[in-house]
Amino acid sequence: MRERENLLLTRRRFLFGASTAAVFAALPLAIRAQQRRVAVAGAGLSGLHAALLLQDAGFEVIVIEGRSRVGGRILTLDHLPGRPEAGGSQIGSNYRRLVAAAGDAGIRLVAGETGGALPTSYLIDGMPETRQSWAESARNPFPEEFRTITPDRLTSFLLREPPFRQTSDWQDQAMAQYDVSASDWFRGQGIDEAGLALLGANNGYGNRFADTSLLSLYRVVAGFQRASAEGASLLEVEGGNLRLPEAMAARLTQPVLLGETLTRVESANGEVRLHCASGREIEADAAILSLPVPPLRAVEFSPALPSRQREAIDTVVFNKVTQAYLEASGDEWEASGIPGSIWSNAGFGRLFANRVGDGGDVRLTVWVNGDGCDRYDSLGEAGAGERLLADIARIYPNARDNLHLRALVRWAADPFSGGSWPAWAPGQIGRYYQALRQPAEGIHFAGEHTASEFSGMEGAFESAERAAREVMTKLA
Repeated sequence: MRERENLLLTRRRFLFGASTAAVFAALPLAIRAQQRRVAVAGAGLSGLHAALLLQDAGFEVIVIEGRSRVGGRILTLDHLPGRPEAGGSQIGSNYRRLVAAAGDAGIRLVAGETGGALPTSYLIDGMPETRQSWAESARNPFPEEFRTITPDRLTSFLLREPPFRQTSDWQDQAMAQYDVSASDWFRGQGIDEAGLALLGANNGYGNRFADTSLLSLYRVVAGFQRASAEGASLLEVEGGNLRLPEAMAARLTQPVLLGETLTRVESANGEVRLHCASGREIEADAAILSLPVPPLRAVEFSPALPSRQREAIDTVVFNKVTQAYLEASGDEWEASGIPGSIWSNAGFGRLFANRVGDGGDVRLTVWVNGDGCDRYDSLGEAGAGERLLADIARIYPNARDNLHLRALVRWAADPFSGGSWPAWAPGQIGRYYQALRQPAEGIHFAGEHTASEFSGMEGAFESAERAAREVMTKLA
């Protein structure tokens, strides 16, 4: 009970030490009596959290969402066995804001699944490898001191000593010296071009290493180290992670307006007007735009945003992710010839195999990152699925007839996300990070890409608290 009370208190302190209610109580009585209205664009975790904080503080809140559902980049595939997560999947037990929000929404968090995963092997240049064989493999391009480390672990090993102590320090000006090309830095560690190609085969935090900031990779590794130091374990939402944003949306006084794509934002004389593709217009005293950067490019602003901010929106890209979900019965899986989960430098990237149910059935998730997604995203849905199966069958010929494609999720091709998370290029963190979160003419920006301390789902909650606090301060 005490832990639960502490989690709730953490959420309501806004990072400042003052509760939401206390912040609102400090506003002039005339402000509170006017029922100020705030418009929120985007019904992902950050938009919903900001909306609930403002609603709890007495504001009228209207939330619009371009998709036909809430959740943003949280997507549970409810129609598939085991309800796999196609979007945000990892919830750390140290995600205190998220844990508190789940409690407020009546959502139960349970320990993440650890059983059922089939062992991982490696497929390098079309040939099988194991952790035991890798050190002596002719396909191992790494220097002698790194040959015992498999390619899926070497990046984290090389980055094991981040140059900052606190995870929030990554965006300090002093870190600018690390906001450089990851490729160049890896070369300085003795990694040649063949090694770079192998390291970058499944880079989840940039579309290719040459265009990935070393500082952004340090931030990722530091986040993992922090979770480990705090003894964090993995949690998941009972019934699927999508249940959390659904429950949060259900707590809003006014239902989320679905299918409303933001096209234009006008701000003048202390008021903000949001225009939607449907023709709907929403007037408010302030607005929070909780949209990923790529969809923001299609939004027109009047007056125009500051030049650095506009440049950031037009320049920063998100990491490409393509996921496919396949199934096989126990017999079909054995016939496919696939040995288990696979890390590869083949077109299909990584395969995660899990046994589901009591019948020995197998669910296979194919996960492709970065520019490797272009091979599939350039095609239509049917063509992409066929090419992916063909790429697997090229290595495992029996797989074609024994694996069945059930779903294909392409985040880079999704107009409401444009990718998964920021793929910071060299020099972009110092130039654009602060610009992306800077308020402009009554408009405030939220989203995981604007968070400082955390990334992922907790970063979305963190960003929402900052944006909601900005709105309260402005309207006071």
